[in-house]
Parts: sequence; C-alpha cells; structure tokens
Amino acid sequence: MKFKKIINLCLVASMLLGALSGCSKKEIPTDEDNNVKEEAAELKPEEGAELSFWVLSGDAEFGKAVAGEFEAKYGVKVEVQEAGFDVVNKMMLDGPSGNGADVFVAPHDLFTTAKDSGVVAELSSNASKIVKDQVSEVAVKTVTDDGKIYGVPVSVETYALLYNKDLVKGEPATTMEQIKEEALKYNDPSANKFWYLTVPTDGFPAYPYLSLNGFELFGPDGKDGDNPGFNTEEFKKGLENIAKLKEFIPIKADDLKMETMTLLEQNFKDGKTAYYPIGPWLIKSLKAENVNFGVTKLPTLDGKQMKSLSGVQSAYVSSYSKYPQAAELLATFLSSDEAAQLLYEKSYKITAKNDISNVKGLKEDKDLSVFTEQFKNSVPMPSTKRISYYWTIMQSVLNPVFDGKMTPEEGAKKAQSDFEALVTSENQHEFCSCYT
Repeated sequence: MKFKKIINLCLVASMLLGALSGCSKKEIPTDEDNNVKEEAAELKPEEGAELSFWVLSGDAEFGKAVAGEFEAKYGVKVEVQEAGFDVVNKMMLDGPSGNGADVFVAPHDLFTTAKDSGVVAELSSNASKIVKDQVSEVAVKTVTDDGKIYGVPVSVETYALLYNKDLVKGEPATTMEQIKEEALKYNDPSANKFWYLTVPTDGFPAYPYLSLNGFELFGPDGKDGDNPGFNTEEFKKGLENIAKLKEFIPIKADDLKMETMTLLEQNFKDGKTAYYPIGPWLIKSLKAENVNFGVTKLPTLDGKQMKSLSGVQSAYVSSYSKYPQAAELLATFLSSDEAAQLLYEKSYKITAKNDISNVKGLKEDKDLSVFTEQFKNSVPMPSTKRISYYWTIMQSVLNPVFDGKMTPEEGAKKAQSDFEALVTSENQHEFCSCYT
C-alpha cells in the first residue's frame, strides 16, 4: 500500500478530551472503572453501545456477515461501510469530529502512521492476550510496537508460485535454475509464449530477488526509516538478480509494469505462461474460468529460499470511540473461528489465525493452504512512514537495471541518492512535535 502524507493532527489537538489529547495513547479498560484493568476481566460491551465498522474495498459482504454474527451474540448493532485503502487518512480527518469508525480495517504498512497520529488505541491486556493466543506470530509483529499491541490481524496475503498444469508435466519446479532452463527452450515472444513471467520493475514482486542475498528493507524489523539498506552489498547483489532475469524473460521493462499485470495474468489463463508468481487474490477468477492450474511455494535461487513480501490487514479500535469496550470486543471477535469462517466464505481470504483447523474448507483448500504456509516464510512489508519512498525509487531503478541500461552498482547508488534527496525534501513543518 502506498503511504499517504501525514496530516498535522496538532491542528485538532484542542478537540480531543483528557487522555485523547495530542499524541497520547489510550489503553482500553475491560472494567467499567476506566482506571482498573484486570487480567481476568471479561470483555463486555457498554450498555446501549452501537458501533461503526469500516472495512476495505470488496469486503462489505464479509463485514455485514460478521456484524450480523456479532449482534446476535452480543446484542450490539454494527453499521458496516467500505472505506477503501485510504482509511487511515479518513480516520485522521473524521475521528476527532466523531464521524469516524469505532473499528476499522487497514493494511499493516499504515500501522505506524495510524499509531503515531493517535487514531488507534492500545489494546487492553485481556485483548492483547486473545490476539497472542489466536493469531500468527508473524502477523502479531505487524501491529506491535515497543511490546504493546494496537490491532487485531484479520487476514494475510503473500506471493506463491502458480503453474499451468497443461504446460508443466509432473511436479512443478523447485528451483529458478530449472525454470530458466525450461524457459530458454519454450519462450516464443512472437507468439506471446513465456515459460516464466513476473513484474521485476515493481518493489513488491521484485523483493524475492532483491532480498535473496540478505538485503533487509528498512532493517530487520522494517522500522528503521532512516536506513533503507540501498547502500549495502546485499542490495547490489539483489539488483544483479533482477538483471539476470532478462536472460529468460525477453520483454522490455515498460511492458512489465504493475499496469500490465492484467495482461500477464491473462497470458497465464490462456495457457501461454507456465509459471507466474502472484497473490491469492487471483485464485477465485482462475477457478471461475476453469484454468487448469496449481500452486506451489516460491522456488530457490542459488540454493537459497526466496521470500516474498507479505501484507496483513488488521482491525484497529479508534481512540475516539464512544464505546471502546464494545469496539475492542468487535475487534477481537474478528480473530474468532466464526469470523475466520466468514472471511473464507465471503471474501475468499486467508485468516491470520495461527490455527485454521476449525475453518471449514480452508485447510482442505489445496490452493489457499499453500499461501498460508508461504506466509510463514515471508517478510511483512515495512510499516515505516517512508515505505512510499521504496515504491517510488524502485520504479526508477528496476526498469533500467532490468533492461541493462544501468548496472546494479549504478542502480544501488541511484537508489541511495534518491532516498537521501526525498528525505531532504521532507517538509518538517508538516509534522507536529509528537511525530518526530
């Protein structure tokens, strides 16, 4: 997800009450006494609570189904609205005025922005325990800062390797070396036949090649916004991997962009591409169109396992909610078996739960289950506010490196130089003191 400029919330600080003022964080109590937090206290909604629940685009059916289950179980009415991927900016604008959601779902790469802006509440001890017990450890890390948990991971996604069973006979390849060898025999650009296709010009699909030799974007935990890692030998070697892809993907970089992904997907559906790495969102349409495909984990390259970036969509409790206990109850309900079942049935998405055995159909789903396993070996997208710089810089570096118009050494230097220029150009006056 693309990072949006932080809005200066100091302008609305005067509108906040008590513990919500400025950039302070609030932990939601589980007892009616706001000053008491008992570990064993049961999460209970406030009397007369009504909630607004914002979901991401395309998840309205899931959201309404969850709302129905929640209302039936707890007697709390929930209004559902699609808010899109700009949800954090919407909350920063609408939250202080009382027009925001009580619970909202957002991509995890916006976590730092949301937390630092003060629009999300720290979860109570009891809710945090529920999250730790029920949610994948990799996913929990994406909503954790300084040991405190601020959200409930709901769904996860990452890349795995699709293969066309009409072209790939027998077991799918496990190494990029094998794929390259087969590609050199099969490729026929004049007929749009390519054994392997990907988008090496975008930072997300390119990451398995960039990270292969140890490159860590914004540090081991993805939170070091001052050090993207471009000035390292590991990143230069990653760019070398990108350059080598041209040997068996004989296509110009301009024809391998995110804007052309639908064409690449169609090529796979038409049976002209044997291997195509992509996320689980394509599976539903492949099945609907009766494509004879399979899913396997990402291959190795030079004996090293490739790792994709991954995304986590999490539910957050608004700091401005009139009913924080009910809101926290709804957020944690999204990690339940009931919600996970609805997520699979209504949105065909993968739950962030660490145990999917009670999610009917998901464990037996031979396609989505591969993504579930691949997620365990993925790298969550960094949530630093400067993640947007990575997407922008990669577009200007990966294209010429892939086309051979720029050496990996030159690409690494340009990436670092561009990053430093973007940092220098930041308008510090847009940030209030509590965000620096």
